Amino acid sequence: MDAIGVVEQLSLIKAKKWEVRKISDEHSCSSPVITQDHVNLGYVYISKNILALVESDPSISIPTIIARIKSVEGYTISYRKAWMAKQKAIEDLHGNWEQSYHDLPKLLNSMTIFLNGFVIEKQTRPLYNQQGEMVHDYVQFHRVFWIFKPCINGLKYCKPIVQVDGTFLYGKYKGTLLVVVAQDGNNKIFPIVFAIVEGETTDA
Repeated sequence: MDAIGVVEQLSLIKAKKWEVRKISDEHSCSSPVITQDHVNLGYVYISKNILALVESDPSISIPTIIARIKSVEGYTISYRKAWMAKQKAIEDLHGNWEQSYHDLPKLLNSMTIFLNGFVIEKQTRPLYNQQGEMVHDYVQFHRVFWIFKPCINGLKYCKPIVQVDGTFLYGKYKGTLLVVVAQDGNNKIFPIVFAIVEGETTDA
């Protein structure tokens, strides 16, 4: 902010004494500090500020979060801090990755009980620690395959051609979501089978 006024200036004179002087010339009072990050503006605090935004739009971009904090707090946070805040908000809303994978067998078993005709096939593998030793009484998620009863019933009305499409999982634990699709009588895509595997490999 440009202004013309009187500014007190503290200067050290030769006698090693401080002297207060007045400057009446035109000067600028602009400060770049407000546009920078703030050390006390932590990602945990930011995550609580953006919790509602992430809940309504989980795909919200990091630049949008940065702009939001700038408008509310007056500081431009770093990209990394905004990213960490978003991950914390997602964890507060949906739980962390470890707990989600731990709850996966219970979720699949519940679907088997309550969804008529639901078919599930899951594979696990031994769990090893960082020293390469097998961890007993624990297994690691490997692959899962599932299909819904309406998909089975609708397959007979589809054209006799199926395709496999896949998309990468971008979470903490990588993998690939595979979907077998067909085309119905209205030329619409009809999903049939779903699977999560390590990649589009021959074994998978």
